[in-house]
Amino acid sequence: MSVADTTLLHAPRALSPAAATRLGTFSVPLILIALGILCLPIDIPVAQFCLQTQFPRTIVDLLKNAEAFGHSAGVGMIVLTVLFLDPQGRTRAINAMLCAITAGMSANVIKLCIGRLRPHQLLTAPDDLATTFTGLFRFAAGGSAHQSFPSAHTATAIGLAVALSAAYPRGRIWFFVMAALVGMQRVQTSAHFPSDVFAGAATGWIAAQLILAWRSPSTSTSAT
Repeated sequence: MSVADTTLLHAPRALSPAAATRLGTFSVPLILIALGILCLPIDIPVAQFCLQTQFPRTIVDLLKNAEAFGHSAGVGMIVLTVLFLDPQGRTRAINAMLCAITAGMSANVIKLCIGRLRPHQLLTAPDDLATTFTGLFRFAAGGSAHQSFPSAHTATAIGLAVALSAAYPRGRIWFFVMAALVGMQRVQTSAHFPSDVFAGAATGWIAAQLILAWRSPSTSTSAT
C-alpha cells in the first residue's frame, strides 16, 4: 500500500450534504438554547444597563430600522419584493411567509405558557432573576408586560432568515445579520432579556426547518 493510500485510509471522511444538513438542523437550536441558559445570569445586568444608558442616535436608528425584518409588516414587504424580483419563485415567497409566520406564532404560544416580566418592568418590580418569571400557563393574564419569553420578533426574523437563506444561499450571511440586529434591538429597547432573544432564535430556527421539511419532503432544505 502506498503512502498516498495510507493517508487516504486514515483521513477523516467529509460529511455528506444530507448528513451536514441534519447536523445543522439539530445542533443550531441546541447551541442557541445553551447560549440562552448561559445568558440567564447576565439578564438583569444587561437589562439595567439598557435602561440606564442613552445609546448613540446612530445605533438607535440602525436597530429601529432593522426591526422591520422581524415584524409582520416588514415580512410582508420582503415577501412582495421576492415576488417582484423573482416572478418564478412563488414557492420561495410562500416558504418565507410561512416560516416567518409560523416562527412568530410558535413564540407567541410559548409566551402564553411561560410568564415573564419584560425588562422595562424592572423599574417597578424587584430586580431578581427568579421574580422575572411569573408562572406557567398564565395565558393572557397581565397582558404584554408578562410576555417577555421568548422574543417573537427574533423568532420571526430567524424564521425569515432561514427561508431566505434556503432560497438564496448567497445572501445567507446578510439575512442572519439582519435577524441578529432584530434581536439586539429587542434587548436595546428593554423589550426582552438576552435569554429571551436566544430562546426566540431557537424557536424560529426549529419552526422554519419544520416548515421547509414539510414543503419539500424529498429535499430537506436547510440554511446551515
